[in-house]
Amino acid sequence: MNQASVGLPIESNSDWDNDGLDNKDESYWNTDPNNPDTDNDGYLDGEEVASNHDPLKPSPNDKLPTLENLNITDKISTLMAAGYYAGDLSADTDPAVYNKAMANISIEMLADGTQALSPENLPAEKITLSSDSKKDQEEYLNAVGTIIQVDLWGKMVNEPRTVVGLFTSFYSGDPQAVAGNKDYFNSTAAYYKEVVGKINAVPVPSSWLDIHREIVSDLQTLAINHKALSQTSEDPLKSIMAMNNLMSVYKSVQPTLVTITQRIKKNNLNPPNGQLWSLVNSLTDGF
Repeated sequence: MNQASVGLPIESNSDWDNDGLDNKDESYWNTDPNNPDTDNDGYLDGEEVASNHDPLKPSPNDKLPTLENLNITDKISTLMAAGYYAGDLSADTDPAVYNKAMANISIEMLADGTQALSPENLPAEKITLSSDSKKDQEEYLNAVGTIIQVDLWGKMVNEPRTVVGLFTSFYSGDPQAVAGNKDYFNSTAAYYKEVVGKINAVPVPSSWLDIHREIVSDLQTLAINHKALSQTSEDPLKSIMAMNNLMSVYKSVQPTLVTITQRIKKNNLNPPNGQLWSLVNSLTDGF
C-alpha cells in the first residue's frame, strides 16, 4: 500500500523502490513508493513520468495531457493533497515548512500557466521577407494596416468588457449561459488564429520584423487565452491567469499602434489608409 495514501510520514528525499521517483514525487503521483512499477505495465514509474506517461495507467494509452490541455486546477489540488499527506501542509506543520510548501506550489502554478498560455511554445510561424524599399514597406503597412483596422480594431475595442461579463457569468449556474460562453471563447480563439494566418501571409520588410513578431505574438496570446477561458468551468485557475494575459494584451494595443506610427514617420513613409490610422497619426503628432 502507498504509505502516502494513508497519511504516514515519508522520507521525501528517499527512493525506496529505486524507480526514479523520490518518495515525495511518489506522493504527488499517488504511486506506490514500494513498487517500482505501480501500474504493472513493464515501465518504471520514474521512466513513465519522465516520458510524459501516466504511471497509474498501463500502456499503451497512458499519455499525459499536453501543456495546452493541462488542467492547472486539478494539478494544484493534487499537489495540495500530496503536501498534506507528506506532512508539509498539515495543521500542526512548522510555519516555515508550510510557507515553503505553499510557495513551491504557487511557483509550480505560475510556471505551468506561463508555459501553457504563452505563444512561445507554439511552432514558429513561417514568415516571408521582402526588401526594405519604400515601396515594399508601404505595401506591407497597407496590407497589415487594413487587417488591423477591418479585422481587429472594432472587435478589440469592445472585447474587454465582453470578456469580463462572460467570465463572470460562468458562475451563474445557468447551463445555457455556460454553453454560450464556451462557444464564444472557442470561436474567438479560432478567429484570432485566422487573423494570424492573414498577417503572416504578408511579406515583411526586415526593418519591420520586430513589430510584425510583436503583433503576431499578441494575436497568438489572444487565441490561446480565449481557448483557456472556454474551459473556465473545468479549470478556473488557468482561466484566471488567462484573463490577466488578455487584459495585458488589450493594454498593449494603443502603444503598439503608436510605435507603428512613429516608425512610419521615422522612415518617411505614407501611413495606411483608413480612419484608424488617420486618428493614430493625429494623436502622435509631435512625438
